Amino acid sequence: GIVFGDPIKDKMQLLKTSDGGLTWQNMSANVKENMFVGEAGFAASGTTIRTGANGKVWIATGGSNSRIFTSNNYGGRWKAYKLPILQGESSTGPFSIAFYDNRNGIAVGGNYLKDKDNSNNVLVTKNGGKSWSSPSNQVSGFRSAVEYVNKNLAFATGSSGTDVSTDGGKSWKNISTLNFNALQKAKKGTLILLTGTKGQIYQLKVD
Repeated sequence: GIVFGDPIKDKMQLLKTSDGGLTWQNMSANVKENMFVGEAGFAASGTTIRTGANGKVWIATGGSNSRIFTSNNYGGRWKAYKLPILQGESSTGPFSIAFYDNRNGIAVGGNYLKDKDNSNNVLVTKNGGKSWSSPSNQVSGFRSAVEYVNKNLAFATGSSGTDVSTDGGKSWKNISTLNFNALQKAKKGTLILLTGTKGQIYQLKVD
């Protein structure tokens, strides 16, 4: 496993385990790019870090600056790319990323203090995070979690509602205004679980 934390002396903190968490190795020195003042990761959904096949890792940062850090060898070497999502304030940036494979991905976020603002809250990539583009329409507000069900079907949720995409993130449609913070697809099948305030847990069943 691999985890990351807030920067210390402008360096992202990275730890890696190969024994199920019994011991950890500090890999922070492997990230050569310094963090900007006010740049860090959001932990609302636990999905600003993702892993893929063949040693792929992605980490999204936000706040003053938003970037995607990528590794092709499970943290041995890193590259950083600009993520042109809403940013510039401590409450803005990407709050969740998801990748269907090592090329196709979605990033969602925005400003959690203005959760109905839907300007530049979702982006898609077709080249593993090197570049990002806006969909034909935005999600309906701030979103703190995103998940693929399959290559075309994806859901994004947040405190102002939930949206669905049936074309891999190219367009979005609002399906609920309920307040949620995180969502997760079951390891098998198409069941989606959403969690919100006051201990709420909802099931979203996909045909």
